[in-house]
Amino acid sequence: MRALLLLLLASGSAMAHELTPTYPKLTPSYIPGVMSTHVVLWNARQDVSFYKVEVFDADMQPVSFIATGGDLKKVDYLGRAHIEIFVREEDQNKATYICTQSKLKRGSAQRSLVASKVCSKIK
Repeated sequence: MRALLLLLLASGSAMAHELTPTYPKLTPSYIPGVMSTHVVLWNARQDVSFYKVEVFDADMQPVSFIATGGDLKKVDYLGRAHIEIFVREEDQNKATYICTQSKLKRGSAQRSLVASKVCSKIK
């Protein structure tokens, strides 16, 4: 088991994606009663092109939100996606994390074993 983990790490298959900034801040948006923030998703994986955007509270329970272009993002290898996140003003104290999770293709010939999830903590 340990050898398999070392092999995966050495092969580069365990490379993840990146979400910046690490600590985004919610600010009032142009829509009354709605807060917003901007994050950038960078894809460092050749085997993944789609990422799901999610917002969670401190207990990792989902919080309602809207992301520009929807919550599923297509990001090519070494590409970036600029994402605007909108959260209701009443949920701003509940929203704690903005996360992105890699979505693996079903039934592909070269199926990745590693799904990555990266979160930024809202200030």
